[in-house]
Amino acid sequence: MRTTITAAIAGAVGIVVGAAGWALLGPEKVTTADAKPTASTPAPAAPHTAPATGSHYKTAQDIADALDRAGFTVSMLHKDTDASYISDVGGSAYDFTVTDKAGAPAAGDAGINMFPNGKALAGWSGVSQTMGGIAVTGDTWAVSLPTTTDTARADSERLAPKIAEALHGAVKK
Repeated sequence: MRTTITAAIAGAVGIVVGAAGWALLGPEKVTTADAKPTASTPAPAAPHTAPATGSHYKTAQDIADALDRAGFTVSMLHKDTDASYISDVGGSAYDFTVTDKAGAPAAGDAGINMFPNGKALAGWSGVSQTMGGIAVTGDTWAVSLPTTTDTARADSERLAPKIAEALHGAVKK
């Protein structure tokens, strides 16, 4: 009997510890890196620290973390490995969802695009605007919001200024 009670308590403690770990490190908290350090390039001490102000972010995860801190609900980032303008210019793209309504699903998939320089971002931004896209941009990054349905477009138009404020970026549409 004593062994059964001990096992039940240990199981309950394990569930609580597992749930707490999931809440802290679950699928919405993923570590991604745009480049791997080499022997001549030391790894940064804090890989996911973006400046408190300004619009420069080193990684897509920094942007997702900033949105999370600002009260948005963001999903785990998924690196887009398809060939595109972004990969052709040496950038990287990530799919994710973002919403400001806790518990409600996002209206569609969004993207975080990291560009090697402002010129590459400007080229992408021009094409995006020509195609009716809605994005929030910074110095070398863009959060591309969904526009595939009327509902997604309306939600993106509503979210874009809020995301721009949180990231210190500019709305492009």
